Amino acid sequence: MVKDLFNLDGKVAIVTGASRGLGKGMAIALAQAGANVVGVGQSDMTLTKEEINKAGKEFFEIKVDLTTTEKVDEIVEKTIEKFGRVDILVNNAGTIRRQDAIQYTEKDWDDILNLNLKTVFFLSQRVAKEFIKQKYCKLEFILT
Repeated sequence: MVKDLFNLDGKVAIVTGASRGLGKGMAIALAQAGANVVGVGQSDMTLTKEEINKAGKEFFEIKVDLTTTEKVDEIVEKTIEKFGRVDILVNNAGTIRRQDAIQYTEKDWDDILNLNLKTVFFLSQRVAKEFIKQKYCKLEFILT
């Protein structure tokens, strides 16, 4: 069993794109290893929640549009309110547009870059700040 090799009892994981595919699989595996899971995204996560509950862990759903960074703070704050901590971040959500480049609109391009790069960076940054508060790591600045 996963738990024998990878014990995450008492940990809290945020997983973006937890409704299907790799995100769903990672969310369930984290729960099977002992973590409570916060699923983040726009799609229905009922099936993910059911599997995580079967594993005996809690699932907390946060429905947000990840093509914008507006909700990054809210994601972390709601996680802390619910579970008191965050230990793991899986930035899984992503998208592509399957069409010729000459057909892309500026909005298509912006949505892809915002979801696949910008939100990933700023959510990682926000969670890293929480890790520092939780004393998981120390931030040092070196000036030269």
